[in-house]
Amino acid sequence: MSTLEKTATVNKAADLSCDIGGGIVLKSPILNASGAFHPAVISQMLSIGDVFGALVTKTVTPQPRAGNPQYRAVELPGIGMLNSIGLQNAGLENILEKEVPQWLGFGNTPLILSLSAETPEAFAKMAKTIEAHALGQQIMAYELNLSCPNVAKGGLDFGSSPSLISDIIKTLRSTSAKPLYAKLTPNVQSVLPMAEAAIKAGVTGLVAINTVLGLAIDTRQKKAILPRVSGGYSGPGIRPIALHHVWQLHKAFPDTPIIGVGGIETADDILQFLMAGASAVQVGTSCFRTPDIFQTLHQDLLAYCCQENLQALSQLRGIAH
Repeated sequence: MSTLEKTATVNKAADLSCDIGGGIVLKSPILNASGAFHPAVISQMLSIGDVFGALVTKTVTPQPRAGNPQYRAVELPGIGMLNSIGLQNAGLENILEKEVPQWLGFGNTPLILSLSAETPEAFAKMAKTIEAHALGQQIMAYELNLSCPNVAKGGLDFGSSPSLISDIIKTLRSTSAKPLYAKLTPNVQSVLPMAEAAIKAGVTGLVAINTVLGLAIDTRQKKAILPRVSGGYSGPGIRPIALHHVWQLHKAFPDTPIIGVGGIETADDILQFLMAGASAVQVGTSCFRTPDIFQTLHQDLLAYCCQENLQALSQLRGIAH
């Protein structure tokens, strides 16, 4: 047991709650990143209800998607991985019937459904379908995947266009009152115009960032490993990039909740995101190597609060500014 974990045992009263807008206060700032996690697997190693502020599903599309051809993942030892999954999923109707009940089956942990579509109208139709479903009211919010680098339409073409981002959110806002969180891409000259468009259109908060475009080459076959050539780079190597974007977003839009994501491996990483302006964080790639990392992060945050005599972790939000 680490020193931090030992210290945490005497600090159960520390307040780890965070406000992510839309009237939502989570009991913990720790969320999973979409696509890197399934609660049915993780729950065999730890109690999900004790650790997570909310759960984020894999991205769902209106119709089933087979995803991209293999290879679709490349391990980059020490610095992360590349992926080119291509939003493989069973489609909205199947997800509502088969997957959502599993995600809702873990205590009272709120559920955020990650959505992707190819037009603003398709996003709105998805929301209508969800909210007409028996389980629709149990879904707390939507994360709008406007930034996947591994699809031809509905990913970076959305995430690099302020007008499209605005249209999507305005159209969704006309059909749904649920909180909306726009997941932004770092693969643009500046993320600020995208964020401004989302905020003006009525988004509840921002998720920053999605994966960074990257490439790996097979030196024996003398060609790119991924059939699509480039893929989404995630892992500890992108943490400084994600932190930079969170800092810039909080500086420009201090009243907008931000969920920081990118390369988090330790509680210290989380603290840096909070101090840069994030209200909460998502953890993805590191859980492939260390599936119980969420429990460790939770305990180490409690320990930090004890060591610093900090009553509420939310006091750190933006403090580095």
